[in-house]
Amino acid sequence: MTETKPLPSGFEDLEISTQIIIRDALARGIKIEIVDRKENFLRLIQGNHSEFVKEASKTRLDSLITYLVMENKIASKLVLNDNGIRVPVGRNYSSFDDAIKDYTFFLDKKKVIKPVTTNFGLGIGISEPGDSLEKYESFLKVAFSLSNSIIIEEFIEGPEYRFLVLGDEVVAVCNRVPANVVGDGKSSVRDLIQKKNEDPRRGEGHKTALEKIQMTEVELQILKDQGLNFDSISELGKQIFLRKNSNISTGGDSLDVTDMVHPDFKSIAVSSAKAAGAVICGIDIISSEIALKPNPKTYGVLEINFNPVLYIHEFPYSGKPRFVGDKILDLLGFK
Repeated sequence: MTETKPLPSGFEDLEISTQIIIRDALARGIKIEIVDRKENFLRLIQGNHSEFVKEASKTRLDSLITYLVMENKIASKLVLNDNGIRVPVGRNYSSFDDAIKDYTFFLDKKKVIKPVTTNFGLGIGISEPGDSLEKYESFLKVAFSLSNSIIIEEFIEGPEYRFLVLGDEVVAVCNRVPANVVGDGKSSVRDLIQKKNEDPRRGEGHKTALEKIQMTEVELQILKDQGLNFDSISELGKQIFLRKNSNISTGGDSLDVTDMVHPDFKSIAVSSAKAAGAVICGIDIISSEIALKPNPKTYGVLEINFNPVLYIHEFPYSGKPRFVGDKILDLLGFK
């Protein structure tokens, strides 16, 4: 396996993606100015050439309107659909009452309920066919608490993959697995979580390669849906999920799959980025057959992400590390 490159000392308080950019810039002799430490805002200087970089992936290469389109899930679905790219079928709502009226429309469907303008998987709920009105309402309340508008769309079965698009190519792909533990036949779920969180790669605040698995009401509800709680002891080898969303920021695992993805999926990811006019972005695709030629019945492009984290590709939970910081420096014209 390819070994990871160590991060520079003195920048541990910055998010880990920013640390990656700093490391690769220093290796090129690029001067680093920290414009705003709390905002992970840098200025990189090489001779007469300078560039601002915020949170590792926000640069002059993408316009404000591109960011706004990517940030707004309704707008991003529109541009994808207009360019013939397969997206989940759904509806969007700007009022709670209108969304409630469609309870029966979605009743027999597995659906995803999500805010329009959040990131890191916050507020996303997955509602099963036949869910009660009360449960449906609870998902709506969470989504509306984070955004003025929400989307309800079909749930497509399969793992979710993050494609990192830089310029005209996909430079890395990882399978993001929701926060989980594996039973050993004797330990409680609580103990399994605590043991998994002892991994030195897990921390908080995007300053480490992975995030700690939390034990909040959200995780407890997911366990209850499986007939479990934090004190339950699961059978040997059984995987227990603690989240429905697959974000690394909520304790998920990143598995590098760059080499196994069918080339046509990489083309779809690049086309999705271009549809939004994006140079640096993350494309989320769900598919049950990622190694095969894309079948519209078994995949969909879920989102275009305007601030893709780099560390999930460089420090995957398992698989080959992908060194992506240098690619961004190349795009910015640094030598």
